[in-house]
Amino acid sequence: MNATATIAAGTTTVGLLLEPLDLLFFRDGRPFGTSSRGESLTAALPQTLAGAVWTALLDSHQCSFHELAGRVRGNGDSFPQALEAMGLPSWIAETRVRGPWFARVPLKSVSTRDAELLFPMPSSLHQLKKEKSKRLVRLKPLASRESLPGWERTRKIGDSRLRPLWHRETAATEPAKGFLTAAGMRAFLADEDVPADTCVDAEDLFAFDHRTGIGIDPLALSAAESLIYTASFLSLRRDLAGDCQVVLYCETVLPEGSPPDALDAIRTLSLGGEGRRASIRRLDAPLDWGSLDCRPSPSRRNVLAVLTTPCAFQAGWMPGVFSGRLLAAAVAGSVAVSGWDLARGGPKPSRFAAPAGSVYYLDGDLENEPLSLADEELDLRQGWGCYLRGVWNDDDDRR
Repeated sequence: MNATATIAAGTTTVGLLLEPLDLLFFRDGRPFGTSSRGESLTAALPQTLAGAVWTALLDSHQCSFHELAGRVRGNGDSFPQALEAMGLPSWIAETRVRGPWFARVPLKSVSTRDAELLFPMPSSLHQLKKEKSKRLVRLKPLASRESLPGWERTRKIGDSRLRPLWHRETAATEPAKGFLTAAGMRAFLADEDVPADTCVDAEDLFAFDHRTGIGIDPLALSAAESLIYTASFLSLRRDLAGDCQVVLYCETVLPEGSPPDALDAIRTLSLGGEGRRASIRRLDAPLDWGSLDCRPSPSRRNVLAVLTTPCAFQAGWMPGVFSGRLLAAAVAGSVAVSGWDLARGGPKPSRFAAPAGSVYYLDGDLENEPLSLADEELDLRQGWGCYLRGVWNDDDDRR
């Protein structure tokens, strides 16, 4: 979500803390089979979280999922049409979900003031390899009057304004890892030096529990020959000595006409694979995103956008809303996205999403301040493409 984007009038935004009741398992779209290791993602994909919330809402209204699947699969009804035909609240289909993000909270707190939100490291932040201080270095678009050897030949997109990202350090650097606290992200968005003590290592938030399993022969009811695999489960840290735990934070936007207490009856969510669940704690108020917002100024007139949740775009790694206005981007690989469509009884099409932490440098300010960078309405409602807006100083402005 953009920090300053206006939510539609009449909606209710609810902040939720999700505390796993066991290990969690989140998969991407990579193949998984015999003799392979099923690596869990470090956090749920937006569609996984949205599906968990929607399923819990439907279950709280005694939805017959068999009938729902029949209407979608057999009659070709859309999700809203199927709900209306079954006499279920139509507002469930309009409910939006944002997140999830890691957060550190005291064990017994439900106050927003006590929740420390953590953001994926921006891809344009590097650290010096041989410095113990872990000083962070910021990549920026090279001035248009400068170029790098081979840049024109290797560029694959026809936008002649695209620039390489560069820094002025002479020492070797590498991409920074881990997460940023809100203070660190605020400094990054304001085009200021990011303090090293605002970085949080992934090992301080979670670990992986590796387990080995076997396939069972359905006839002999014994271990199937050569059918062995390993699965890695996500375990969030819980520091009992410090009275602190790592949880997931998300937001649910209930549309106009929905009861404001629609989520109060839901105690747990089925989150991820292997039937694992997480308990829900409702916050007294959602996170104040406006405290992170940075608007352009005379000294920093250009805007950047940082993805805080991944997103698959029609143009590959580039949001469609930035077409013709993008100057540079830092996108570290991609996330394979697929899944199983329970209603339609088949796999979802495979897509490749730009990961959270991707940074996009624009010429000028954002237009219309979109709620999400997602190209599709369904992706927006599922929480893909949440972002934060920052500023950056273009060397071209110094001429």
